[in-house]
Amino acid sequence: MKLKAPHLSKKWMIFSVTANGTFMSTLSAGIVNIALPTMSGEFGVSLENIQLVVSLYLLVLTCFLPVFGKLSDLYSRKWMYLGGFIVFGVGALLGAVSGSLGMMLLARAVQGIGSSAMMATSQALIAQVFHGASRGKAFGAIGAVVASGTLAGPAVGGVLIQAWGWPSVFWVCIPVCILGVWRGIYLIPRFKAVKKMKMDYLGAAFYTITSFAFLYALNTASANGWTSPKILGGFALSAVFFVLFMRREKTSKNPFMGLSIFSIPAISYGCAVAVLGFTSLFTNSVLLPFYLTDIMGMDPIKIGMLILPFPITLAIASAVSGALCAKWPARIITTAGFVFLLISTLMFAFIGDAPSISYIILAQLIMGAGSGTFQVPNNNTVISAAPKGKLGVVASVNALSRNVGMIMGIALSVAVFALLQEHFLSLGLSARDAFIGGYKWALLFGAFCAVAGGILSAKRD
Repeated sequence: MKLKAPHLSKKWMIFSVTANGTFMSTLSAGIVNIALPTMSGEFGVSLENIQLVVSLYLLVLTCFLPVFGKLSDLYSRKWMYLGGFIVFGVGALLGAVSGSLGMMLLARAVQGIGSSAMMATSQALIAQVFHGASRGKAFGAIGAVVASGTLAGPAVGGVLIQAWGWPSVFWVCIPVCILGVWRGIYLIPRFKAVKKMKMDYLGAAFYTITSFAFLYALNTASANGWTSPKILGGFALSAVFFVLFMRREKTSKNPFMGLSIFSIPAISYGCAVAVLGFTSLFTNSVLLPFYLTDIMGMDPIKIGMLILPFPITLAIASAVSGALCAKWPARIITTAGFVFLLISTLMFAFIGDAPSISYIILAQLIMGAGSGTFQVPNNNTVISAAPKGKLGVVASVNALSRNVGMIMGIALSVAVFALLQEHFLSLGLSARDAFIGGYKWALLFGAFCAVAGGILSAKRD
């Protein structure tokens, strides 16, 4: 349902509420990444285990995205979004008082549920408020908000950790949650739900078990061993429930996801491009802070400052690509973004053990430009292709693709890093050289994903 009074000022006030949640999620992610080396030392766990603080959050978020997307088509999108805000704040509170890795993982899981509800509904809210050329500008503006949150995260995180320790990175999220909920109650309108649709709860359960088992096994394989009974059991469980999910989708009168949406080329290609793009991007998200800590010997404030160039160009590129959406085909813009991603991942792959500060800054600037350039037109293409009554599902599937890419980027890059690092250590290399070798091959994997994403993007209509 369109707003009855879609005045420009009203639209952007509603946009500002969704931007509030997006900013908080990206701010939190950036802060937590900076805190990982400090948490690792305090909890006494390895890189393979501490990365679960990031990947479990993304895993839970990903598993529930289509569930909340479907529910937002059936019920109040407004209260789904605001409820996610509240749950995210509760997770932040639990994270602030965590005294062990187990408690921290529980907190991040709660945050993942809250963020999932927000992410599944935020793009749909924007799509309902903005139409035509203004929709591309709105998605470009959201990209700039993502950049702002990412920009503030490392800088704020470095200062907070240095001054008050890592728990402060969770305390800072709570006032943002309170502000977002308060503003959302008054500003977000209540859109009419699709009354004729029904929820296939059994199909939703099959999907959730499938995705959780697969992504959990993928994320913990490096720590537990790829051939351990737990990991093999996780993959087997996901395969069984995937078969059940596919059968349910074909036989249900009201399928949970409706796989027919993937017969629309704009949606299927867009989702595949998102997976490859974010896999490439996130090969460096966890490893870079450890590289700057262990190889460069930097403190949290310096690490935060060196991560800042990425969101700067992400903000600029998002705004530019959003404006270009009305003039240029998405295929051209997204492919250009993957060229930037390829260049930056190769620069990090061959960074060596004593790069100049300017080299790191340049690589970060190029990676940010690639991220902003490919994301905005790709999001706009997928959301604009949503069939009537399935806006929430398509928006959540688009976000799902993005987060699957993030999880795969983290899990597979850490797996490649750990495997090659161990190999180089067995050859007699020093710990420093083994780290550099593992880091190089992890980023080469990211470069491969950038090439694959660029080819796929160039081939679509």
